Amino acid sequence: MIELSKTQKKIARELIQLGLQRECKSFTDKITKFTNSQEWKTGDPHEVYLKLYKKVTSFDKHIAKRYNDVTGSRYFMTVFGLFQDKVLTTEDIVRFDIEVQNELLRMKKVYDSDF
Repeated sequence: MIELSKTQKKIARELIQLGLQRECKSFTDKITKFTNSQEWKTGDPHEVYLKLYKKVTSFDKHIAKRYNDVTGSRYFMTVFGLFQDKVLTTEDIVRFDIEVQNELLRMKKVYDSDF
């Protein structure tokens, strides 16, 4: 694993924030789709509420696990997780120096390969 410089940590923080914004946008789009669905309009109100509650709770746990308590020593792995999950793109990671980019790409290739 790579130790990020102060400059690279700043980039990582910005990309982590970008990842959070993208994940929240994706989730709110899914909730909008759900609230526009036939199930929302005609379903049993309590069952619909429970389904919505489960979606929000599950997403909240995911966000907390990924973004809470991320310190400098965890920036690289957090960015890698976002890149692996396609929240961040190759275009996003080009902001890093070439060594960090190469390590992210190498790790992604290893994780994407079949074992």
